[in-house]
Amino acid sequence: MNTQFKSGSSAEFDENWNLRKETKYNHWRRGAPRNQIQLAFRNHFEVFRRYLLRDGAKPGMCLEIGAGRGSISSFFADSGYRCTLLDASATVLDVARQIYARNGHEAEYVVGDANHLVFPDSSFDVVVSIGLLEHFENIEPPLREQLRVLRPGGRCFCYVVPGNPQNVQRYF
Repeated sequence: MNTQFKSGSSAEFDENWNLRKETKYNHWRRGAPRNQIQLAFRNHFEVFRRYLLRDGAKPGMCLEIGAGRGSISSFFADSGYRCTLLDASATVLDVARQIYARNGHEAEYVVGDANHLVFPDSSFDVVVSIGLLEHFENIEPPLREQLRVLRPGGRCFCYVVPGNPQNVQRYF
């Protein structure tokens, strides 16, 4: 776990984010993946999709919390979901907006706090977060909020990115 950003400061995130070469890169792609991380995101979505299809879910409202560039929600958008991307950083949401426009996807973009979501109860059919919860000392508040905004019978998909200095993402 990266303790450098434990305070959750958007300013710290933006400073770090602007130094990264993959800032404007999205791991979604139509067609065959070109690298390991695209394959990983596609596989995450395929697992999520199988659960949704098994349960007879139809495309509806999807919220990605800690959306960053919107990689996982891009798969939902491409499958007919109406997506909302929430992130604490307006900077990264501007990048997501550019990526979505380039890929022909539509979404709503909300700057917000995962601990205190601005949405009414039971607003979304799917809530998804990948690489969010490992940044919190206490994951109960953001998880409670994710479940609060989930409609009855909806699905919440969370994936914690393991802390590994040799993580394949650095070689994307």
